[in-house]
Amino acid sequence: MKNSQAFILSIGIVLAALIFGVFFFNARATDETVQVVGAATMRFNSDVVKWRVTLNRSTGLNNVSDGYRRVRDDLNTLREFLTAKGLKEDEITVQPINSYQQYGREGQPTGYNIQQSVLVITSKADDIEEIALNPTDLLNKGIVLQNSNLEYFYSKLSDIKLELLSEATADARNRANKIAENSGKSVGDVVSLRAGVFQIKEPYSTEISDYGVHNTRSKEKEIMVTVRAQFKLQ
Repeated sequence: MKNSQAFILSIGIVLAALIFGVFFFNARATDETVQVVGAATMRFNSDVVKWRVTLNRSTGLNNVSDGYRRVRDDLNTLREFLTAKGLKEDEITVQPINSYQQYGREGQPTGYNIQQSVLVITSKADDIEEIALNPTDLLNKGIVLQNSNLEYFYSKLSDIKLELLSEATADARNRANKIAENSGKSVGDVVSLRAGVFQIKEPYSTEISDYGVHNTRSKEKEIMVTVRAQFKLQ
């Protein structure tokens, strides 16, 4: 009786070990994966420009009101000039006027700088670029521009990002297929996908950041993104 019980017990242990072994093997087989990084890059031209410019007039201590008047006249001339170029009034934003006292070498006040900033955001990038880079026409009207700064953007950037994510994912699968071919496997379902940050930079630039880059200085841009993917092998 004892021998038969021991035999049955030993058979049970063997069967349990066999079942566990098969389960472990299958689990390991289904867990076999490959990890790759896909990438996608695209070049595009900006279709929106932001131009920030400051109008400035200097005055003495006793004619500050005259400085305000001259800045106001400059502003009106600038607005007329821009609207004549086809810009709309709602594309021109006027910032509050400011005055800064000036001092001589010995620290005594000598006058004021009267400044007013104007912000232009428009799709007429070529026209604004021509004005900002060649301000001769404005100079001929007596307007001196200070702190002139151009920034370039793209209005459909979200569409480009979606397209690039799709391309980067497809590139990741292609890379996984190449790896799988060499191991006699085939690529199955996606286990995980993780997109990196977008790098928007000027062409041929090596600028990159862990937090992403968004270059606004250049009109032509290059956008890049990576996707880290894990696929099942079967």
